[in-house]
This record gives sequence, structure tokens and C-alpha cells, in this order.
Amino acid sequence: MARKRKQDATQPLFELELAKEPRHFDEANVARLGLISIQERIPEGYASWEEEFEVLGKPVRLACYANPNVGGVPHGLDNEVSLALIALYLNAGSPPDGTFTTTAYQILKLMGFDTSGYYYRALKESLLRLTTATYVLSEAWRADGRWQSVSFRYIDKLEFTSGREGSLDRSSVIRITLAKEIVRSLQNRYTKPIDIEFMASLKRPLSRALYRLLDAQRLSPEREEPLARLEVGLMEWAAACKIVHKRPDKVRRTLDPAHKELIERRYLRSVEYVGRGKNQTIVYVFGEEAGGIPDAEAVNLLMAEGLSFTSAYSLARRYSLSHIKERVERYRAILEAGYRPKNRLGFLVDVIRDETGKYERIRSKRPAKGQQAREEEEARRLEEEAAREWAEMPREVQVRRALQVAQLVLRSRISVGELEDLTRLMESGALEPRQVVEELKEALAQDRLEEWMENFRKRLPG
Repeated sequence: MARKRKQDATQPLFELELAKEPRHFDEANVARLGLISIQERIPEGYASWEEEFEVLGKPVRLACYANPNVGGVPHGLDNEVSLALIALYLNAGSPPDGTFTTTAYQILKLMGFDTSGYYYRALKESLLRLTTATYVLSEAWRADGRWQSVSFRYIDKLEFTSGREGSLDRSSVIRITLAKEIVRSLQNRYTKPIDIEFMASLKRPLSRALYRLLDAQRLSPEREEPLARLEVGLMEWAAACKIVHKRPDKVRRTLDPAHKELIERRYLRSVEYVGRGKNQTIVYVFGEEAGGIPDAEAVNLLMAEGLSFTSAYSLARRYSLSHIKERVERYRAILEAGYRPKNRLGFLVDVIRDETGKYERIRSKRPAKGQQAREEEEARRLEEEAAREWAEMPREVQVRRALQVAQLVLRSRISVGELEDLTRLMESGALEPRQVVEELKEALAQDRLEEWMENFRKRLPG
């Protein structure tokens, strides 16, 4: 007789505020068309480009005309700024007129950048580029199921308070009105999910920009399933990336550093060039980190089985909810048939990851020696992966990850001011981000979140 699971009647251990909706979105047209050059630097005076390539099998023509006095066409850092503005607009409740208020400090923190003088200067330049550059798109903008020709500036109106000599600083308040074309797309949900945390964790601006463009091809509102591979002509891809110099060897040299990092981070499994010269084709094969934003139900399900938040989050990014549900049911059936794995969680992860079909039949009660070793190895690998992941993160990314966990777990228990206090304590080294995550995970499992908050408040000054 199958054992009845007491977890069925309990509340979810983990729940995103937007339920099954992804937490971050990108406007699908902007991301897919690559309106902002992926290049970190462009030649001085480079203030316009005109490109033609295919989108969803249709030829499109794009042009950008910018002001050389504010750095030319949007590029590099502008990718992150433009994405941050979309997130801030959505967080503001998607006002119909496209106008929202934020601060320079909030934009930099959302992007994961240092709040030093350099980045305030760079942010101002970026906002000015996005305000002054005009895009002219011919039969390239997708809206209401049709191709449209549109002309707009990314930021339609910009107002801000400033310090000395008109510079932005921590106190600067910024009011932005996004282009009505972008606003309409966002309100009509012509969007795609994007993992802002993963994007921010990439070291190079070039890698972050290429990730955004690649992910827009991988995930499209017109397709139900994400692409497993992308094949595109080298010169067409150079146009999509808005690479300045179109000589094939220079295009490859521009892309190679980003390819290397995206492979190292397992977003890409491989990048292959096929052919020669201008007739070359790039074949991208997406890797296990190319999962979408984790589904809250999938994370709940895995944590209910005993996996840590980090492991559950990672698996839910890589696999769909339907896949995880099916594999968890298979895992339970194997256990209920009497199989006793040496390491239960290692066995669960192995069942979820399996691509060979070895778990399609119910197992016997005695695990094979080889299976025991695999389970132990999987358990060790999980621990080592979590430790290595934290060790490789820059401090600011560790802080951001811990804050994400705190907001998801504590929700209304913690105020905005207390989140700022928590950030400050972690940034100063008074609290270790990973320790905060482990404490919150333990408090969540033991229903002691109020106690955790009381202890935290005692550490606050005054």
C-alpha cells in the first residue's frame, strides 16, 4: 500500500509574488531586434547605423540616428540600463502613459553596479543616448499579430534632479516616460521572460548584451517551446548585434570573449562556425543554464522533497514544471515500490536530470552498487556546486542573491527600510550573504521566520 504523504495539505514553502508568472520581463521587439549595439566601445563619432536582416523568417530594415555629442548610438551599458527601465516601469504598476519615477541609485542597484561616481556619470550618458537616439524600423515591429513600421526614441521624456555641474548622484530623482510603442507592447504582454540575476552576474558588458540578444531568439512569444539550438549566418548575426566592423575575422574576434564566458557559465553548450568567409554560419547550442525564470510551483515541489533553496532554484531554472512534476512522481513511485537509495536527495536529482530513460521502470528494493556510487557522487556534486557557485560570485552578486531570497521568504515581514539595512550589513561584511541564505532556509523549514526577524532587528543600530 502506498504511503500517504503529509505534505499534500501544507502551504507552499516558497511562493513568488507573481505566482506562476516570471519575475522579470523584456520587451520582445527591443530584445530581438538588438536595437542597442552589443559592443562595449564604438568609434568616436559613430552616430548612425542602417541594417537589414531576417526576424522570424521575415526581412526587416532598421536604422538608428543619434547625437555624437552624447556618445553616439546606444551601445554597451545601455543594454542594461534599457532593461532596468523596463523592470522599473513594470514594478511601478505599468502606468498607461509610460511615466514613472525612480532614482539614479535605484537604477544602479538594480543593474548590480557599484554606486560610485563613475557609474553615476555613465548612467547619465546612457540615459541621454536613449533619449536622443531615434530608431526608424520598417516592417520590423511586431504588434497585434502584424508587422508595423514605427519611429521612436526609447525614452520619450527625461527629467532629473542633479548635483554639481548637472551630475547625477545618490539623491537624484529621475522621471522617465518610455516610448509609447514599448509601453503598448508591455501592456499587451508582448514580452519574454529574462533572468536579470543571471545577466547581472556575467562579468563582461559584451556577454550581458549578447545573452540578452540570444535569449530573445531562444524565447519568442510566437513559439511555445524555447529553441535548443540557433543557426544564423555570420554577417546576418553581425547586423543583428550591430557590430561596427563587418569583416568576418573582426566579427568573430568581437564575439569570441562573450562566447567563452557564456560557455563557461553553461548558458551555451557550444558555438561552432561552419563554412568560410562571409558565407560562414554560427551554430549555437544552448546549455543547461539556459532555463527560464524558475516556476514557483516547481521550486515548492522540490523544496518539499527536501532540496535546498539553491538546488531547487537551479533545477527549476533548467527544467520545465511538467518535467519536474513527472520526475518527482516517478521518484516517489520508485521509493514506494521499496527501493532504498543510499542518498535520497542525490537519487532525486539523478532522476530529474536523467536523459537515458534508466528510471522508466520501477526499481527493485536493492540498489545496484553502481547506483549507490552515483547517488553519493550526485550528493557531493550538489554540495560542491553550491559552494563553488558562491565562491565565484562577486560580493555584490552574493548580496543580491541573498536579498532575493530574503524578499521571497520574508515577504511582508520585512520592510523596505529593513531590506536596505540588510543590504548595508552584508555590503559592510557584518553579515555574510551565504550565511543569511542558510539561516533563512532553516528558519523557513522550521517555521521560525518571526524569530529570525526579531534577531535581525536586534542587530540594527539605534
